[in-house]
Amino acid sequence: MIAYRLKSKRISWIDIVFVLMMAGILYYGASWQFFSGNDDVARYQCYTQEFLHGRNSLGSLGSSNCHFLINPDPSIVPMTQTELVNSLKSAHVPAFIVNYVNTQSRDQRFHALPYEYPMLTLIPFTLAMLVVPASLFQISFALLMVLLAAVVYFVLLRWRSRGTAVAYAILLVAGGWGTVAGRFDLIPSALTLIAVILGDRKRWNWAFAFLALAVLYKYYPVVLLIPFLVVQLRDSEFAWKSWKRWQPLGIFVLFSVVVMGISLLLSVQGTISPFLYLGNRPIQVESLAAVFAWLNTTLFSHTAQYAYTFGSLNIEAPGASIFSTVTTLLELVGVLYVFWLLWRRKLDLAACCLLILLLIIVTGKVFSPQYLIWVIPLVAYVGANKRSWVALWFIIGTCTMIIYPFLYTRIHNIVVIPTIWSFFPLVTLRNFLLAGFTVYLLYRATRYTLTKVVLEDSLIPVEYATPVENSSIIEYPTPVESSIPVEGSSSVERLEE
Repeated sequence: MIAYRLKSKRISWIDIVFVLMMAGILYYGASWQFFSGNDDVARYQCYTQEFLHGRNSLGSLGSSNCHFLINPDPSIVPMTQTELVNSLKSAHVPAFIVNYVNTQSRDQRFHALPYEYPMLTLIPFTLAMLVVPASLFQISFALLMVLLAAVVYFVLLRWRSRGTAVAYAILLVAGGWGTVAGRFDLIPSALTLIAVILGDRKRWNWAFAFLALAVLYKYYPVVLLIPFLVVQLRDSEFAWKSWKRWQPLGIFVLFSVVVMGISLLLSVQGTISPFLYLGNRPIQVESLAAVFAWLNTTLFSHTAQYAYTFGSLNIEAPGASIFSTVTTLLELVGVLYVFWLLWRRKLDLAACCLLILLLIIVTGKVFSPQYLIWVIPLVAYVGANKRSWVALWFIIGTCTMIIYPFLYTRIHNIVVIPTIWSFFPLVTLRNFLLAGFTVYLLYRATRYTLTKVVLEDSLIPVEYATPVENSSIIEYPTPVESSIPVEGSSSVERLEE
């Protein structure tokens, strides 16, 4: 009976139990931050208050809660309004544009956009603020994110399998216990997953629309536009000159232009600030470059310094910039190589998106704890309930959970946290496991063909898997044992244990 229910796609008591357990654990994981006044959700509330009512209203939330907006740190304000206006004048921009930008004061309502995030992030922040009193904002936001986590569970149940949804719940609890209900990263992650599912089912207009929304919530999914476009154009039956062949891309561009246009009309400074902010960020202590810098200081008796800037804990050490440059080059080469594998039909859309996001996380100069949320739904979707994947990612998630929130909250002085004896060993273990998993997937895709799993617990040897010409589907010639496809799956997978 249990085995039957695990393969069924109808909502059952098993799903209710898992969703309630997941929701309760995730809510509890964020509860220690409630009413603290200095966590990320408190910043979201300040941004929302400033946008809806102007800067002068920030005092209603407490003099200390929104001090980062009342007296902003230069690190989070890469360009002030005055500097922007002077730059426009120096560039000989028409006077009416300069004058319009100059009127976009953050003291006015609807002109103060977040420094770090795109404009659309204000939508969930506002929803969380409007339904409850200001004092309960963090609880409201946590419940909103927990509800979204449950929605993703049922999406995976409907479009994949119950085993996949259960694996997602386990990995989300392990990797996002302290971050899912305290960050908004699950929103672009969920939108990206839905875009991939729609792309798998050739619903390209909707797929590109959801991808655009994901990008407009947090810019990292923009790199996925290329694989979406490659697969869509390759599958299209319309002529190259036909508008219908390019219609999905047109929808993506339309969504982006409209939203970014509205953002520019509200605040040019607020629209360009996230790009400048991301470009100026230093090396964060949990990144792979920071691990190499720490190993260098440990082995050769150098000294490392730590500073809390740009809203994160960062490292300054001999050779750190070199390691960052090397990992950035690896990121570029890796992403291009994944594009090449996709072009050769060695990857399907879902596996390609997963690999690209893994490369961005592993080799980026910033690796915040919530970044695992970006890929956990895709890990579950691509790997289904593959035991080796679940086991490895449970270890990766557990390491991340120990790092944040447990180690981050042990000492009040945040810049001392990296000196805790277990901090960098845990970060190193987590990053090396994640990097090893990424390299393994690249190897499998290079030597064989990597698409998402549709044979639950299949042990079919890869030698029996033969790609069909001009297709991303893999056929299994006889003799094949236990080749029963999962209902509703659209492509086939072979990954060795």
